[in-house]
Amino acid sequence: MISLALVKNKKFKIVNKSLKKLKNNHCRINILASGICASDIPRAYDSMAYHYPLVLGHEFVGKITEIGKNVTKFSKGDIVSAFPLVPCCLNKKIINTCENCNEEKFNLCNNYSYYGSRIDGSFAEFLDVNQWNLFKVSKNLPFEQSSLIEPTAVVFNIISKFKNDLNDKKKVLILGAGFLGQILARILKKIARHHQVHILDRNKFKLNLGKKFSTAQYLSLKGKENLHFQKELISKFDIVIETTGNNQCFKEAIMFTKKDGKVFYSGNINKDLVFKKNEVSEILRKQINIKGVWNSSFKCKNDNWKQAHSFLLKSKAFEELITHEIDLENAVQLLDSINEIKKGKRKNDYVKGVIKNY
Repeated sequence: MISLALVKNKKFKIVNKSLKKLKNNHCRINILASGICASDIPRAYDSMAYHYPLVLGHEFVGKITEIGKNVTKFSKGDIVSAFPLVPCCLNKKIINTCENCNEEKFNLCNNYSYYGSRIDGSFAEFLDVNQWNLFKVSKNLPFEQSSLIEPTAVVFNIISKFKNDLNDKKKVLILGAGFLGQILARILKKIARHHQVHILDRNKFKLNLGKKFSTAQYLSLKGKENLHFQKELISKFDIVIETTGNNQCFKEAIMFTKKDGKVFYSGNINKDLVFKKNEVSEILRKQINIKGVWNSSFKCKNDNWKQAHSFLLKSKAFEELITHEIDLENAVQLLDSINEIKKGKRKNDYVKGVIKNY
């Protein structure tokens, strides 16, 4: 099979390698579509890979072509996605699994592995996946949208952190109109129509995509103009959700939150972050409740994957978010382009890229 291997920082190579013998509790997946996550870019271009070579990709959908002899819940031909985190309870070498796995908080596992970062992922023709991680997808859902289940589940995990506020009228600010921010605005529009959802981003194209799903959009500018509009937003919001991973946005989230407000950090931070004395003082004086959000819940009572799948089946608003599609053999071109966009070297109307294998 062919796969797109990250062989060193900033260097990809199409490689052809033999498939290994399928493990008894695994299924062999023919990858049909694989989303490019924002976290794939610093992993590939900013020396954040755990090892080389590495096949990236953890947002995907595929068809099962072969099953191990111990597989009981899946069959050949099933369309599936996969929870990418592999908890320690699946590792036979670990005798005592962590307390979080014992409590079915698998996304909080203390000693996990991960498809596409710690072990090879979905930027390939085939991927062998433990049956525990698999999630059966409706055949009525287009493959491109099926590959969005994982990040959509992450958004439902964010929303679960303030679910008690959904029935009250709240002023919500989403920092970042990228893929997570766009999904978040769309879901809140459906389940919390009385909320005032505001979006802040530095890209006009992305803000325009969010217009139908938000009360107001703010364009982040440079220099004095940015400082002026920032002052208008200080302490104005009940809930602020950081989705970008930009270290400055982590600070702005606190600045824009009301007293007794809530801040949610969900973006993978991209640089070191240092808080000054007065910034910490602001957290104290405002009595802000800060909460981190990591991955999504899976195989538990509040299953974010079931929520995400159900929402995708009912919504057509996600199609416009897939702005770029490319085949596996030419995917490096798109990855290089996304890296340049994120570093401000190229302007582009990019929200989400999908690598297609069909």
